[in-house]
Order: sequence, then structure tokens, then C-alpha cells
Amino acid sequence: MYDTIQQKILDGIFQQGDILPSEVELEKMFNVSRTPVRQALKQLENDRLIYRVQGKGSFVANRQPKETWTNMSGFRNQYSTDWEKISVRTIELKKIVDPHFCSLLHVGESEELIYLKRIRYLNNQPMIYLEHYIRSILPIEVYQEDGAFSSVQKLLKEKAGIELIEVEDEIEAVIADPYISGALQIPNSSAVLKGTRISYTENRTPIDLNIFYINTNNWKYYSHYQNHSQT
Repeated sequence: MYDTIQQKILDGIFQQGDILPSEVELEKMFNVSRTPVRQALKQLENDRLIYRVQGKGSFVANRQPKETWTNMSGFRNQYSTDWEKISVRTIELKKIVDPHFCSLLHVGESEELIYLKRIRYLNNQPMIYLEHYIRSILPIEVYQEDGAFSSVQKLLKEKAGIELIEVEDEIEAVIADPYISGALQIPNSSAVLKGTRISYTENRTPIDLNIFYINTNNWKYYSHYQNHSQT
């Protein structure tokens, strides 16, 4: 029951603010007693997918930052099930000028970019090492305010009103160099998944180029495509 309701929320079948079926209705839908219904609702509430109002029912919560940026991350299942166990830390932040990345982001070759190094953790174990090259839309001080901010996408939306709605990923298996191995705390020359992602606004303006390395022992990349066209 929990998995079914969770998936409907993540897929947008149940949307923010929607009221869920009552406990009695859920009993009939899943052919179960009141106890498992209440257990499932409690877990959904603990996972911040719903909130409950006494006398009114259970409502779908605002799931940011889970909903939009995690759906494009390739790790939606991981984020939705282990969100409370996930943290992130910025380990380097500076302005750089790099003609190669400026070209990929469609800006002048002498324009300053924001450069970020970050590590994402699961249960305090490093799982993803990330390097971001970002157009200088926000001043660097915004990134300094909280080194543990959840995502560049969310920060750009909240601070600049810019929404990243499209990504292009290039994924390959590589052997981690000593620096990446150290950052991910894995043996030297371990195999990791390397991704290069460019994130775009609605008008196809590239904003963020992210190179990331994943320790896939405990963190799996997942992609789901559904064709909504009709024949």
C-alpha cells in the first residue's frame, strides 16, 4: 500500500494539495484492515510526502526538493526512499575563467563561471562527487550562505526565479583517478560511473554543466521513459 501511494505521488497522479482517499476507502481499495492503512499513512507522513489535518484527512505535501530536480537526476528511487539519510557538502567554491566550459555554456570565453565541488552522502558515506560549472547568474555569496544546500537547480529557482526543466546526460564507466577515489573513499583504480550533465532553461539556454562520479556499490542510476504519444 505504501509503495503504491508513494509512486502515485511521485508520478503526479496525486498532486500537491490533493486529498487522499479516506482510511475507510483505502481499506476497501487494498482489501486490508485499518491497522496497515494507518501504518502506511504514518510512514508517508514521516517521509514528508503527505500531511494530515484532524477531521479533514490526508493531503499530498509540497515535495520540494524531492519532486522536480530528483526526477531529472537519475536517482529518483534513491532520493524518495532514503531522503532523510542523504546529505551534501560543498568542498570548494570559486570563480573561474575556462574557455572550454564557457563554450559549452554558450557564454563568452572570458566570462567568469561559478565553480563548485560537492560531495553527496548516504548515511554519511560519500556516494557522489560533483563538479559544477555554472553561469554567473547568482553572486558567489549566495552559494556561500549554506554549503549544504540541496541542489543548484533548487537554488537557482529560489534565488533567481530560473527553472531548469531539461537535462542532457552522457554516462560512461571509468576508472577513478586517485583524487576521485579519495573523495569517494574507495580503493584506488575502482570502477565508477561518470556522468556529464548539461541543464537547460525552457528556452534551451544552458545554465549548469555538472560532471559527477558515482560509487554504484550502494547508489544505483535509474532512468524511466514513458511515451505519452497516441497512435
